[in-house]
Amino acid sequence: MGQGLIADEIINQIRDRVDIVEVVGQHVALSKAGQNFRGLCPFHHEKTPSFNVSPSRQIFHCFGCKVGGNVFSFLMKMTGASFPEVVRQLGQQVGVVVPDLAGKGLDPHAANRALLEKVNQAAAAWFQHNLWGTRPGKEAQAYLIGRGIQPEISERFGLGFAPPGWDMLVKALTREGFNPGDLAAAGLAAARKPVQGSSGAGGYYDVFRARVMFPIRDQRKRVVGFGGRVLEKGTPKYLNSPDTPLFKKGQTLFGLDLAREAAGKTGSLVIVEGYFDVIALHQVGIRNVAATLGTALTADHIQKIRPVVSKVVLLFDPDQAGVRAALRSLDLFVNSGIAVRVVSLPDGDDPDTFVRVRGAEAFLALQERAPSLLDFALEHCLKNAGSGTIEDRIRSVDDILRVLQKSTHPIEKEERLRVVAERLGISQQRLIERYPALLARESKTRWNGRAAQPRSSPARPKINPEERDLVHFLLHGRLSPADVRRLRPELFSDQACRRIVESALKNLDWDGRVRLQEVLDEVIDDAECGPLATELSLADQPYDDIQGYIRDCLAVLERKRAETRLRELIAQLKAAEREGRVDDVRVLNAQVNEWRIRKAAVRSSAV
Repeated sequence: MGQGLIADEIINQIRDRVDIVEVVGQHVALSKAGQNFRGLCPFHHEKTPSFNVSPSRQIFHCFGCKVGGNVFSFLMKMTGASFPEVVRQLGQQVGVVVPDLAGKGLDPHAANRALLEKVNQAAAAWFQHNLWGTRPGKEAQAYLIGRGIQPEISERFGLGFAPPGWDMLVKALTREGFNPGDLAAAGLAAARKPVQGSSGAGGYYDVFRARVMFPIRDQRKRVVGFGGRVLEKGTPKYLNSPDTPLFKKGQTLFGLDLAREAAGKTGSLVIVEGYFDVIALHQVGIRNVAATLGTALTADHIQKIRPVVSKVVLLFDPDQAGVRAALRSLDLFVNSGIAVRVVSLPDGDDPDTFVRVRGAEAFLALQERAPSLLDFALEHCLKNAGSGTIEDRIRSVDDILRVLQKSTHPIEKEERLRVVAERLGISQQRLIERYPALLARESKTRWNGRAAQPRSSPARPKINPEERDLVHFLLHGRLSPADVRRLRPELFSDQACRRIVESALKNLDWDGRVRLQEVLDEVIDDAECGPLATELSLADQPYDDIQGYIRDCLAVLERKRAETRLRELIAQLKAAEREGRVDDVRVLNAQVNEWRIRKAAVRSSAV
């Protein structure tokens, strides 16, 4: 059986039907690079693509952070899902039935997430039915039409309606077999406080009532949470699901699941603040748009969008709050490799009302004229400084300088400093001289806040070049059957190389050649072997005489093995002679002579 009690044949069937390039391409913008595909790694910050995907081997590897694996491990790392969850998701996509694993060894956390997923899906279906199939839903339909939202767009986003009753959702989903406590865990219900003087619990009531409902989906198209907009006057106007094991507001963007394809094609993403802003822009054909969920942008948001796009358009109000938001964003985007522009809508419009009145072309024109995030923040900082002294003006942009000094790209840093210096009307050197004070302030703030510095993981011991190159050629199918017969695990001092060789010797065809895919499948989940196997499988090492080099590597390892064994035997022989063990001395002498002959044979064959 495979991981999580799923049969190996089911796992193999799914892997054979899935295209890793297509799956990874839903999360990372890939471009063709020879026989493989390349993009920015989604697991660490980089500006030059080092993340590679092989369609022929169905593996990926990042040469920057050394992460590698297959389609299952990619989705597990990307989404945080367990192995059984990923297998079940991919099985649904390719038409392979995966047995229900509930209660059969499934990780408790994974089982809880799977249950919440089912609760959310059932609730989304119920909300949608209420909007289109009930009399109370007609009021919500009229509200949406009044907001200019067409029915087909409402259906595309799966909009629904939560009726005004106190426990209608609880009762409906209880009839479907769910426990009210499950709804509470999903943020859809809350426990009533028991009435004073009565015995027993007070039951549960619906969290969302008399609201238009917006299902929030993740990149796997799962409903992970909800947003609700009140129909009548009431507070709060908008209500979001609380954070759950499936849903984190600071990591999720509404509409990103629908925007990803358009964002990947255009290389840009528009980030707005409201549900209706996203829907209205989609309706006029601007589909590379997503919204934050009542929170400011976070580093987790940037991490999600960075592999997909190289440009972002933000919408800020040109007031003090907007400038503060822009400065926070500037700090987030530094070193991200993403170019950011800022659109300020006139007359206090939001995107929803703006495109309804003026259309998509006017909005796109604003994007074209939009200043960079740096220019936007700089403009309003200088405006606030007024006509003060140069020192006042420099102090007014200290926050911007503090962000710029974090840049790790020297050309980008110099260009941005030039822009700031021009706007201030002083030399760049004057600003550079300002850095030490800013750095001191930054260090003091971090020390007072006891900011934890991440520990770098210990570097992997360097592999003997002959061992590394032999495994590289093995994984590229360049070892002949005669070469494979000379391979012995004990020749390899590196444990990862040794285990890959052991796997290769177990997976041989009738003609003595290695079945490479089976070797990769066997070692790819090993924490030490997997990254090495994917790295060497995708590495390119040109040699003029590969077969000659392979023979040389084998001869070097065999000679080193003979030398090591000789030293061990000679040490044992000396100990036996000191202790007077005559029989052992005779046996060890014979073995020493045998290994001397082997060493000489290896040396002469190499020559």
